[in-house]
Amino acid sequence: MEYYYTEPENILVQTGELFLKGSEYDHVVKVLRKRTGEEITVTDGIGNIYLCVISDLKEFRVSCKIQGHQKNLFEPNTRIRLFLSPLKSKERFEFAVEKSVELGVDSIIPVITANTVKKSDFAGKKSERIRKIIIRAMCQSQRCRLPEFYESVTIEKLIDDTQFDLNKIVMYEFSDDRTPVKLSSDTENISLIVGPEGGFDESEIELLIRNGWKAKSLGKRKLRAETAAIISVYELLSKQQ
Repeated sequence: MEYYYTEPENILVQTGELFLKGSEYDHVVKVLRKRTGEEITVTDGIGNIYLCVISDLKEFRVSCKIQGHQKNLFEPNTRIRLFLSPLKSKERFEFAVEKSVELGVDSIIPVITANTVKKSDFAGKKSERIRKIIIRAMCQSQRCRLPEFYESVTIEKLIDDTQFDLNKIVMYEFSDDRTPVKLSSDTENISLIVGPEGGFDESEIELLIRNGWKAKSLGKRKLRAETAAIISVYELLSKQQ
């Protein structure tokens, strides 16, 4: 059973109630046609899971009675910050975001590289669309922490923002290193960067390595950028659980 999402301010712990609004109201009422008395599971995106019964269906709002509470269920111990280059195809980029969230990334930051074709800033409606994709992916995969989606950064800004990170991995198709990733004692945080369709410029790889990033390869096959992102996230999380 998939989860539903509500903002933390819509949860009234004192009275044992919560409310669903907006797109979640539409999903519950118009798509799934839920009725009063039916059970649903709701998360606030900050680690809490509420077992609920629908008590009332009003216009634009679903009222629920809280029957039970759990915390941090199914969330990975390892937190991956994914730096992902925007792709020429909006659909492929969104697919990579969706699947990475389902697998368990903690945050996603678009990174602009020399070979990034579509240098989007993801402002306004673009950001809202990505947020909706992230929410649905979180709910579908029964996660209870909503991954953050940040504004685009350059390689230089990325390096500055991660200068104190201990586990930094760049997926690079020409790297000879295909050995499993060995992390420092700080196993709860990983910064991962996956480049665009054209790959990284050699000078970018050199710059990243000089600043403590480890270049890793997924093998001899040439993969699409979105495929590389999904496989990288899966391999890192599966080895750390």
